Amino acid sequence: MSIFSEKLACKKVIIMLLSFILISTLTMAQGFTNDAKIAADYQKSVDSLLLKVKTMTLQEAKQVLVNPPQSAAVGIVKPSKKVLTANAIYERAKAATVITGCVYLCPRCSNAHISESSGYIIDPKGIMVTNYHVVAQYANMTDGNKPLGFVVRMANGCTYAVKSVLTSSKENDLAVLQLETNGDLLPALPLAEGAKVGEKVFVLGHPKGMHYFFSQGNVMDKYLEEAGEPNNKFFREMVVISADYATGSSGGPVMNEYGDVVATVSNTHPLIHSEMNPGLQMVLKNTVPVESLYKLIKP
Repeated sequence: MSIFSEKLACKKVIIMLLSFILISTLTMAQGFTNDAKIAADYQKSVDSLLLKVKTMTLQEAKQVLVNPPQSAAVGIVKPSKKVLTANAIYERAKAATVITGCVYLCPRCSNAHISESSGYIIDPKGIMVTNYHVVAQYANMTDGNKPLGFVVRMANGCTYAVKSVLTSSKENDLAVLQLETNGDLLPALPLAEGAKVGEKVFVLGHPKGMHYFFSQGNVMDKYLEEAGEPNNKFFREMVVISADYATGSSGGPVMNEYGDVVATVSNTHPLIHSEMNPGLQMVLKNTVPVESLYKLIKP
């Protein structure tokens, strides 16, 4: 073979390798979330599911919220020992994070509506965590709205009915739910022992219909928040983080750099200058520490 032929062959090999690398890179490129399609597919799957599966009724939910069992037996996943990249945490959390759906009829039309929040699986057999106030929204629906069911959607498109509330805590704004999975084993997130001020954290949720919105920040504070009615005040443990979230993120997981859950998204609390000067100064992003969740479950 001539030197010219050898050079030509080498060029062809190089071009083929570059083409392969380019194609592989394009294949691995992350797609864009189509929130409208997710919402539409969720609606279709819910309409079909409610025709076949019975979900927890409003009365059943209300009864357990008022008088919940002290704890629930849960087969939790072992914590990770490897620090993960932010994208790896996102991908793993996405598989185990659900879109909770309070399905109802409004008095103005005949279409079923879905009020979305967040939650996450902690036991592959379909046991999940969300906020107490998310379940209470379903159990105490008002304004002429008629509840049809309580369901969740996985990132893979599978939709499951909420079968029951295993336990809950109004004080700590937590609820542990059992899904009707028909034997399916679901991706689950491991639980950490806790978090320290200054540690990096990641949040996944669905703020205002932006599905699987991922943010990161740090633990800013761990403090006792005053909560409850004016005549029945109490204090509860809260972890303040700097990662962003908004309405719809309630019940979503807060994770450390290992991808283990350290808290659950709960609420936001604006801090103003004073009653005379009500200018917003900062917003506390309050999350319920995993230590409070451990009080509700028996691993």
